[in-house]
Amino acid sequence: MIVKRVFRLAGMGAALSGLIVGGAVVAAAPAFASTTNATTSTVTASKATMTSGQPVAFKVAVVPAKVGTTKITGTVAWTVTGHDGTVVPCTTEVLLSSGGVAKCSIDKGILLAGNSPYVASAVYSGDATFDSSTGSFSEPVTPTTTRVKIALSATPTSGAATVVTVTVVDGPATDLISGNVVFTIGSQYHQSGVAARCTGTLTPVANNNVKVVSAQTAVCTLPAGWMIVPRATTSNPKPANGWSISAVYTGNASFVTSYATKLGTAKF
Repeated sequence: MIVKRVFRLAGMGAALSGLIVGGAVVAAAPAFASTTNATTSTVTASKATMTSGQPVAFKVAVVPAKVGTTKITGTVAWTVTGHDGTVVPCTTEVLLSSGGVAKCSIDKGILLAGNSPYVASAVYSGDATFDSSTGSFSEPVTPTTTRVKIALSATPTSGAATVVTVTVVDGPATDLISGNVVFTIGSQYHQSGVAARCTGTLTPVANNNVKVVSAQTAVCTLPAGWMIVPRATTSNPKPANGWSISAVYTGNASFVTSYATKLGTAKF
């Protein structure tokens, strides 16, 4: 004979229902619901999209499925990773605020388009009342524009050497800039045997006119005689020589190419 009865276990106030077959309990289930409450963790970012080097802040809001009088507590563990798995440090708030919010801030000059997108994951620990949950946000980072500035050691004069310093800048991401600068040197007249090009070597690039950006700068040294003004003649009593110096930053996955040019005329 099978009988379904409601009974109480000693020392427990909760009612249990089960089947009794021949006096033995073969199945039982608690009639009360769990005291925990499911939660949802939603991660958002201060910028929907950003460019290389910009700062960003991620925020997680932990919301109980059933809102009651009990305030949610607990901690959040943050992880921010690039598409290659590189972990990015952030200044974190691990304790939930009274509103169930925690933040993760990434300083400027860290996130690059070359490692986009970055995924910010927040894991809520749960507490005595509320269940744990996880949320994430994918942050795309786009290449940022750059600017090239050309500085000369002195105004070019006939027969003199000239040092050209190019600085590549880009707001908050300037410290992260890398790549090459391609120089193009123009001079109608130059000393025999001396080419109008940067000195030094950088194989296998021809003409030595490609220089690596280091500490945001690339230096091209033009040798003596790279630009000369021919002597005056009866037919040309006031000779002159036009010169031009152009620099192109070639860019990379995180920074957009840019260029600048300086022009001048040297007179006898």
